[in-house]
Amino acid sequence: MKASFVIVNYNRREELIFTLSKTKELIKEDDNDYEIIVVDNASTDGSADAIKNHFPDVILIENPVNTGAPAWNLGFEKAKGDYFIIIDDDSHIDFGLKEALAYMDTNQDVGVLALNVVSGPYTSDMWDWEDGQELVGFIGCGAILRRETYEKIGGYADWMFLYVNEWEYSLRCINAGYHVRFFANSKVTHRASKTHRSSKRLRVFVTKHELGIVYKHFSVNRWKYIFRIMINNLKILKYGQFKYGWYNVIGMFKFFQMRKSLKYTPVSAQAQQVFVENFDITKKSAFGFIFEGLTKKFRK
Repeated sequence: MKASFVIVNYNRREELIFTLSKTKELIKEDDNDYEIIVVDNASTDGSADAIKNHFPDVILIENPVNTGAPAWNLGFEKAKGDYFIIIDDDSHIDFGLKEALAYMDTNQDVGVLALNVVSGPYTSDMWDWEDGQELVGFIGCGAILRRETYEKIGGYADWMFLYVNEWEYSLRCINAGYHVRFFANSKVTHRASKTHRSSKRLRVFVTKHELGIVYKHFSVNRWKYIFRIMINNLKILKYGQFKYGWYNVIGMFKFFQMRKSLKYTPVSAQAQQVFVENFDITKKSAFGFIFEGLTKKFRK
């Protein structure tokens, strides 16, 4: 089978139905080449029943608990396709799928292909990505993952409930010798449902996970980069955004609570350097030198 759509849903029944309808329309001429898998993350709004009633040919996995982004792994395990097409319950691909898959066929060293997300809270334009550009992350509501890559490095990290999962995955992908690239000749519409979206949850998880990635995977100067992330996340205070600054502080505390439970799995120095050069939050801030001296006693 060519490719498997893998979607995770949590209490977004109407959005999911729309996504499935758009996806069915996209592949209607070649539906034998594709399958659609939905992992329902313990929804209570009748999402699972809606799939059974309206889309009986969709493969439904009913997760008994909401495990967040790692629920995608349940879909990956079930998928039969050579490629896994990752979309959200509130996103859909408008065009460019065949071309993107052909690109993956031609470029066997690409482990993840980031599609062109044009709407929602995060878009490709935000980072000024150019066609074919090497990336250290991707937008999780529109991407293609190579099965071979998944079989070598596994799926999304089980210690990251939501947010920044794609950056952690990309780091492991690069460490395994694959590339993460951007495919501009495609369009993904992220309708960005407001259901279950919270600025507090976003900032807490993002800060916690940014720090966790460095702590878990960095072997060179990891405490230096941990302090850089902390300082960069506090720079928001100078703009008077004290509420979001406080959310970032909460994320830092949660990281320190979690860090001892993280298994240390350092990546290569080369992979680390690629990450540092392309991930803004690890770059040195104007006042970072004050705190970087403190890292010396923590370095291992």
